Amino acid sequence: MTDGKTTERQTYAVSLYLDDAATDAISAVIQTLSEVTGNTQLTNPAVPPHITLGMFHASEDELVRLRALFDQFAAEFSRSFTVSFSGTESFADKVLFLSVKKSVRLTKMNARLHELVLPQFESGGNRNYLSENWFPHVALARKLNQRQFEAGRDLLSQAQGIVAARSVAQVEPVETEAMEQKRNGEKPGLPHGRCAQKIMLPESAKIVSVGLSQCNPYREMVRVELVMDSLTAGQRHKNMAAIKSTGGVLETTLRSQLFRFGFRFRKNDKRLSGSPDIVFPHYRAVVFVNGCFWHAHGWKNAESVIASPVLDEPILFSRDCDKFRMPATNPAFWHAKFERNRERDKRDIAALLEQGWRVGVVWECSITGKKRAQKIRSVAEKISLWLEENLADRFREF
Repeated sequence: MTDGKTTERQTYAVSLYLDDAATDAISAVIQTLSEVTGNTQLTNPAVPPHITLGMFHASEDELVRLRALFDQFAAEFSRSFTVSFSGTESFADKVLFLSVKKSVRLTKMNARLHELVLPQFESGGNRNYLSENWFPHVALARKLNQRQFEAGRDLLSQAQGIVAARSVAQVEPVETEAMEQKRNGEKPGLPHGRCAQKIMLPESAKIVSVGLSQCNPYREMVRVELVMDSLTAGQRHKNMAAIKSTGGVLETTLRSQLFRFGFRFRKNDKRLSGSPDIVFPHYRAVVFVNGCFWHAHGWKNAESVIASPVLDEPILFSRDCDKFRMPATNPAFWHAKFERNRERDKRDIAALLEQGWRVGVVWECSITGKKRAQKIRSVAEKISLWLEENLADRFREF
């Protein structure tokens, strides 16, 4: 103890946990290995199958900060994903494990976790989990002595290969010598050639949660469920495209109406900040046609002030809108997503204003709903007046 604060440090792990089917299948193998070898490191207390992303040393006083960093990490990586297994391996004749194929997602998670945590803790973390040393795996048995290791290795060598994930009820039980000894009330010993257990291990698993736990002894502290995604990549793309922005018919109809009014313009000019949807070079003006969802129109929590030295005073960006709704699932992810979108919008508008452009924003809600054709014509008329008459109006929302 120093100055009334706890200085003794404990080791904590951030780990990924698997779906129920994979957990049951791997747990059955861990249990069998424990009975065959007599090693209870993963079964007493029961440690659920997991992939460790990092281990960190922290005092009791530092635990609040570690928990806050874990929450930030979990918010950044909030969606469930799939990992694949490549086979069983061993380390230093003391550990048996199921090897996990590295993926871009896993590599990013490992790197980001250490980027967040290590600078905050002088005592650092386990170097074996640093990006340059780390290989993802699920431990099947650990802290084995030589005889236990050989017995476990022999048992795993009888596996018929990695198969699709099965529940524990589907793992075929074949009595081992240790099981027979236990049934007969004898002290279990090491097997002597009678292991015929068919080991069934999954070839892949869904990562469904991320957790923070204490090590030695294992004690789960918090676990955050990841957002499950039942859609295929194609289905997800189609759904997102439907709310991507106004685009399509609405934007095309607005442009057509402006064209009929005699205006000529460029479309989606990538040379300008934000690639404005409609650019009027003759009037030195641009118009963005914004979807209310992706641009968080009317979001009460958003910082909406646009400041620019070319303006007499800051602009309050956006007004009330009943089209925007914060998604109920995974709010932390969406909160961060919409904040980034709004900040990007404000930067683009400020940059265009400073470059001498006038900026207009047409919101989806102003050109949709009942009497859509009339609304589009009305907005086009307002834009025409803004372009030709309201020259001092540097920024305008429609």
